[in-house]
Amino acid sequence: MRRAVSATGLSRHRAGFGWTVVPAPGSILASTRVASWDPEPDYFHHWTRDAAIALAAIPAAMAAEPEAAAFWRQAVVDHIRFSLAISDPHRRGPELNPLKATTTGAFRPYLRPDAELAALGGPAWLAEPRCAADGGPDLERWGRPQFDGPALRAAALIRLGELMSEAQGPEAARLIARDLDFTLAMAGAPCLGPWEEEPARRSSFTLIAQWDALDLGARHLGRSDLAEAAATLAGLIAGAADQVTGGWRESLEAAPGTLDAATVLALVQAGRMDGPFALTAPRSRATMAALEALFAGLYPLNRGRAAPALGRWAGDEFFGGNPWFPVTLGFAEAHYRIAAATGEAAEFDRAEALMAVVEDLAPEGDDLPEQADRETGAPSSCLGLSWSAAAYLAAAAARDQALASR
Repeated sequence: MRRAVSATGLSRHRAGFGWTVVPAPGSILASTRVASWDPEPDYFHHWTRDAAIALAAIPAAMAAEPEAAAFWRQAVVDHIRFSLAISDPHRRGPELNPLKATTTGAFRPYLRPDAELAALGGPAWLAEPRCAADGGPDLERWGRPQFDGPALRAAALIRLGELMSEAQGPEAARLIARDLDFTLAMAGAPCLGPWEEEPARRSSFTLIAQWDALDLGARHLGRSDLAEAAATLAGLIAGAADQVTGGWRESLEAAPGTLDAATVLALVQAGRMDGPFALTAPRSRATMAALEALFAGLYPLNRGRAAPALGRWAGDEFFGGNPWFPVTLGFAEAHYRIAAATGEAAEFDRAEALMAVVEDLAPEGDDLPEQADRETGAPSSCLGLSWSAAAYLAAAAARDQALASR
């Protein structure tokens, strides 16, 4: 994960666009890999959601590598400044896509329309799922809007502020307030979910992320408007209760029995141990159990395993619809945290079995891929994903906590 943070020594030239990007201090690349959908996807961008998940994993990174503490502390400072710059409400998007003159014919269909760029300003920047790693606007077509990133970032910064001074102070306060105000305005509104697939809907992932941020923010800032919005959201999320599995449906719009692993990942990021969205709550555990049973039978590579490699949802087709490392690791973290809270040995054993799956499928070297082929287990899609690295750090930290509580 460290290589993706403030990667100012890297450069990415996209020949088809005539576009060269050098990451700015504070940016967090979704991947440092240089790829062009050939077939490996091009993730050399700063995604607000992925960056917030990495931000939340910084305490675990510092614990795993104490000698790098100074790097991580500076990274928090730089990330706050970078995030303030890319979400500056006074900033305006370009009237014309600046890559028009240098883009080859084959790449022109992927250029972002001028009208979209010209409309950028005010809170619209916060609905942007990603930006160029140098802080410039995303100049390519992509799925928009997405509302989870600012909520995840606000929650991560509030929690970091309890641990380190670098996440405190006026700049951090300004960013947290900006993210919370946006989350308040967009709470419960349909948008693209974390997997960035149409149609826009009220996904459980986004709703839980928004609830967590608003609830934390209400207590952090003493704001009654945030508390009221959090309570309203909690009532809205209750509508996603699934009568088939006893878990949470993928979204308010989803059919009965339709689950998505992203819901569990949102619960893991929130990390609650009481209330309806606690990891230990019956619906949380039912969601996990149903998804684990689903993927155990869906993927050929899971035959004979004590625990399954886990994917996103039953009908996933992206890169063949495979198990995802961030998902399997997120479920392992959830089981470790439940074990630490309840003392249930079976939960710890389940987490250990999931970690064993990751260790078995992980390729040699430091990079963790996004996916593993559903039949062979070979690395697939992005071969070095920052979210995977953050998920591994978080799961390892949860394991330490579970061991300490035994």
